[in-house]
Amino acid sequence: MAELADRYYGILVGSLAGDAMGAPTEGKSTRHIAACFGGRVENFMVPPDDCLSRGRKAYQITDAASIPLLLCRQIIAEKAADRSVARRALLAWGDSEWFGPFAGMTTRKVVNALKKNSRISDWSYAGHLGNKLYKTHYYALSSNGSAVKAYPAAMLHPGDMDAAIGCAVELTMASHDDPISISGACGIAAAISHALGGKATGYTLGQAALYGARQGEDLAKKERDIWVYPGPSVVDRIEMAAEIAVRCGVSAMEELRDVVGNGPSVAETVPSALGLLIAHGGRTLPAMYDAVNMGDETAAIASLVGTIGGAMEGVGIFPRKWIPALEKANGIEIRPIAQGMLDLL
Repeated sequence: MAELADRYYGILVGSLAGDAMGAPTEGKSTRHIAACFGGRVENFMVPPDDCLSRGRKAYQITDAASIPLLLCRQIIAEKAADRSVARRALLAWGDSEWFGPFAGMTTRKVVNALKKNSRISDWSYAGHLGNKLYKTHYYALSSNGSAVKAYPAAMLHPGDMDAAIGCAVELTMASHDDPISISGACGIAAAISHALGGKATGYTLGQAALYGARQGEDLAKKERDIWVYPGPSVVDRIEMAAEIAVRCGVSAMEELRDVVGNGPSVAETVPSALGLLIAHGGRTLPAMYDAVNMGDETAAIASLVGTIGGAMEGVGIFPRKWIPALEKANGIEIRPIAQGMLDLL
């Protein structure tokens, strides 16, 4: 259990570290990042005035890490993990400091809908998570918010990918009721569950993610309250990202960015995060630094890389000084949350 506790701690530290390091570079291009910060960013910077995190301090997190953090707290408090628990966690997040500046295009509407009618039934909720048509196309609604909060499902089912996938479907339905979003979330949940088994490599990580994404999409389509609309395949994008990673190796970042994409769609964020880890042979920090400098959705991509990497390599992969700095900047204690999730096994 000691090794598993180390990996659980690593998941949370990786989630927070990736988010906080990626927040200042969010929304910028790779060139703009280099111009703004004088080169590659491989440390925690004060966010500049032209990003969503402006006015905040180095080491402070955004939605990418705070939403799953509050979900873990809710799961620990209720000793349960279903969509009702996930909705209550979203309501709690909606009252937090992070909601105003960081709520994304799907999550903001979901939280507002939940606040308006907290007793809404699953059936009447179907396909109406904020009336999600956005920016004239559907697939933008399948945002990376589904994926960044997938790791609690894996923590509840370490080494059992099928159970983690089923749990991820249930938790994701609280905010993202479509097969594309669920496919991405289940890909991440399966990868982390596999990593927690202790034998993951870059290759097996990709295979686990593909399995999870396929299973998640299939399970989602069987839900009675699912909303099916057109959009890119997370599975196909993961396969594309893996091919680029294997072919380009540690230089894969630019091609992943330009071909797979690094935007808010879960079909871009999830494959690119996995591609970076595969490209670096499962080594967390080089992959995280690439994610931070990739541009656009840097906080979410880096947070996913950190989360998966923490599950693979444990908390020791992260510089020790990061942890107290993250805790102080965000007013949280990380280890008790990791232990609380472990105690539920």
